[in-house]
Amino acid sequence: MTQTTPVLRPPAPGPRPQTLLWVLLGALPLLIAIGYASGVLLAKRANAIDAEARHRPSAAALAPSASVSRTPSPSPVPAPTWLTSTKAPVLRPVTGKPVLGPAYVDRDTTYTAAFPGWPFAFRLPDGWNCVNGDTLRSAPAAYRKVCVDELTHSPDRAVVLSLLRCERDCTTARMRALALSWLAQAGTPVRDGTRTWHVETPQDGKGLWVLDLAHVFTWNGDDYLVVLYANMPPAEKDVALKIVNDIVAQAG
Repeated sequence: MTQTTPVLRPPAPGPRPQTLLWVLLGALPLLIAIGYASGVLLAKRANAIDAEARHRPSAAALAPSASVSRTPSPSPVPAPTWLTSTKAPVLRPVTGKPVLGPAYVDRDTTYTAAFPGWPFAFRLPDGWNCVNGDTLRSAPAAYRKVCVDELTHSPDRAVVLSLLRCERDCTTARMRALALSWLAQAGTPVRDGTRTWHVETPQDGKGLWVLDLAHVFTWNGDDYLVVLYANMPPAEKDVALKIVNDIVAQAG
């Protein structure tokens, strides 16, 4: 079953339920107060878009030749279990140049998304929220979060995270191969430093700006890969770029 850990966040402007319990994507959400059920539906649609995207690797693949699935899982896949800590991460002081486009500035209104057990926290704009994404059959070891803009009531504004931890033979070459395998069908990756690669699509078949990004990082002695898939109307891509840049900066 899909993991179910909500993001704790301050309420967005306007009426919000006091408590909202997110359950499995692909199943009916349980609302224990009225309001913003559309956020679950938006995340379900964004999750489906991501699951059908061009960059899904084979489960244990650590090579560029990894097989890629373009089709969502026909039945639920058990969630990974390697995240055992219940401690929520915190934001870290970071410096450095953004990977692509703008970063957050002091005047931006954000809140911290901190998923228990994850190796990093990151910031989201007001009005955004994240739920657990479906576990991919092609990558069953990847934890996934689907973050959407609830205020627009559209899945056209979304950022999806996939997090993997390397368990063995975590050489620089193998981590690079794993990262590139996730971008294999998105296009020709652009290298950003030694640990980050991205493919930017100015406009896809639906008229949306799309970004696929893979970033390798180390935390507490373990090697990780975080893969990001973002889609936005082209005129609003800076919103997603700020989220993506913050995730990469906080991952380290």
